[in-house]
Amino acid sequence: MNETRRKGNFTGGYIIYGYKVVNGKVQIDEERAEVVRFIYEEYAKGVYVKDIIRDLTNKGIYNRGKPFAKNTIYNILKNEKYAGIYRHNNEVFENIYPAIVPMDIYEVVRQKTDSNKYGKRSVDVVYLLRNKVKCGYCGSAINAERGTAKNGEVKRYYKCMGRKHNNGCKKAQVRKEVLEQYVIDNIIEKLGDKDTLEYIVDQLLELQERKIQENTALKMLVKEQRQTENSINNIMSAIENGGTSNTAMKRLRELENKNEELEKQIRIERAKTACRISKEEIERYYKTALQQEPQMLINYLVKEILLFNDKMEIIYNTPRTLSLDESQGFLLYDGNSKMQTYETNGVCKGKTDFRLVMKF
Repeated sequence: MNETRRKGNFTGGYIIYGYKVVNGKVQIDEERAEVVRFIYEEYAKGVYVKDIIRDLTNKGIYNRGKPFAKNTIYNILKNEKYAGIYRHNNEVFENIYPAIVPMDIYEVVRQKTDSNKYGKRSVDVVYLLRNKVKCGYCGSAINAERGTAKNGEVKRYYKCMGRKHNNGCKKAQVRKEVLEQYVIDNIIEKLGDKDTLEYIVDQLLELQERKIQENTALKMLVKEQRQTENSINNIMSAIENGGTSNTAMKRLRELENKNEELEKQIRIERAKTACRISKEEIERYYKTALQQEPQMLINYLVKEILLFNDKMEIIYNTPRTLSLDESQGFLLYDGNSKMQTYETNGVCKGKTDFRLVMKF
């Protein structure tokens, strides 16, 4: 069975949604694969599973004649075979399941599904900034909290987990409704400004060109592949001259596998280089996001928020289709811009500068 796997052949059993088996090989079922890609892309944007199911049903897309079940969607989202990876007994095979989902999208989804293990979203209350806010002082996560007043009124906050666990942090808790509205107002104000949006687009285009020109990852991969091919040629020469030891043959197989993996990574990097996004596409990304309802707007645009007692720093996402690392975001800063005044439990009391620097 292991030899069958190493040859990239299907070993039998249940074939997951999106694939089919032809002559002992797993192949992509393109019709269903499009559904899988849709599920991953929507979830990566922040669309809830129930809404993904609703959209699929409205499109007339069913699973075995019935609407997709939540568990089915979650199983699809957590299955790394869709990224081309199959594991068996601590061994990884990348030659059995052809990837349906790009690795960058899979990683975004994996991080989201992992973070959702730690606390469930309330069915009655949605925290718009969940998993987005960090303390600007101690770096701890700022999570949802609730309390009940003497009159029985339930009040909800965002609270620094460092301070909650007595690490010495002095970050005050923030009323949920106030902070969420403040973030939304600032996003719409900043990104809705024509001059600001133009500045963002120009900076991202410049960054895109710079990364394409530099692309050190591609250069290093090509160099490593060249060295690997030289090593393969040296072993082949030795074999042709009568050297056929088991050690040499084992090393040859290792180098050939390494060379295949390098070729795969090189193709990925070259695809990034070849894929340029236009000025119009970047503008469309932000303008479209600003038209979404609050939760989708935040999921599209906000990468992270650093929260202080008197100011906040919003790190924005770049368009997901841009060939940049997922880790890249940017900070908008306008030295002339002032925060509005909110006289409420520890958030933004008085007027303070809203930091504005492009930070890549």
